[in-house]
Amino acid sequence: MHRNLLVTHLFVYPVKGLSGVAIHTSFVTIRGLKYDRRWMLIDEHHQFISQRSFPNLCLFKVGMGNEGFRVTYNSKSITIPLEIGHGDLLTVKVWGDEVRALKASDEVNDFFSQQLNFKCSLVYMPDNSNRWVDKNFVLNDTPVSFADGYPILMIGAESLNLLNSKLIEHIEIDRFRPNIVFEGGDAHMEDTLKKFTIAYVDFKGIKPCARCQVPGINQQTGIVSKEPTRTLASYRNFDHKINFGQNIIVMNEGEIRVGDKIILDN
Repeated sequence: MHRNLLVTHLFVYPVKGLSGVAIHTSFVTIRGLKYDRRWMLIDEHHQFISQRSFPNLCLFKVGMGNEGFRVTYNSKSITIPLEIGHGDLLTVKVWGDEVRALKASDEVNDFFSQQLNFKCSLVYMPDNSNRWVDKNFVLNDTPVSFADGYPILMIGAESLNLLNSKLIEHIEIDRFRPNIVFEGGDAHMEDTLKKFTIAYVDFKGIKPCARCQVPGINQQTGIVSKEPTRTLASYRNFDHKINFGQNIIVMNEGEIRVGDKIILDN
């Protein structure tokens, strides 16, 4: 029996693909941690932009305040509201989904277009826009933000410790862009999490997270390398998919914080 599982880190990513923000407390919505991936960059074809094609997105550093979040890149910065209620309504594409979204102001869009050297726009997912978790894995309508597919990504610190024990150069957890990190238990015990509770919020583990090439991007420099993917492939390859972390859905809303215990539903 695993005891004393504790939340050690919480992260939100206000704009999909940009740097994350470490927070101490978060309200958890059905779509995930509040403010997580409700904004997203799109190209002229309304297709989402990510670090897979543009690794330098990680160099856009994000800080959160009461009125909005500040994005800084190459010493230039702009403040973006946490949420908006009006703007041009667009249909945008994120993986196989088409989603209705509100377009940010011209000032914001010009900022990102100038920094990335191509025309792009920032869009926001309002509460009345519906995107659903893959019904091959979750039968009921379960909303999700602009995240790749699930409301929450959860990783155990011991999983990273095991990986680092196999690497020449240690890496940080930000390579994997989790929302919740916990300590306690064995490496990769998150794979087995089914139902659990954190501070009266109920969660359910759905499936391990199959990783793309993003963990190979140094989130501080934007430099791309073959590690840790090459090493992970040596022991975390399942049916030609490299798994690291667990995809989670939220069963009811509430507040969680760093230091909270994780109570397993046995």
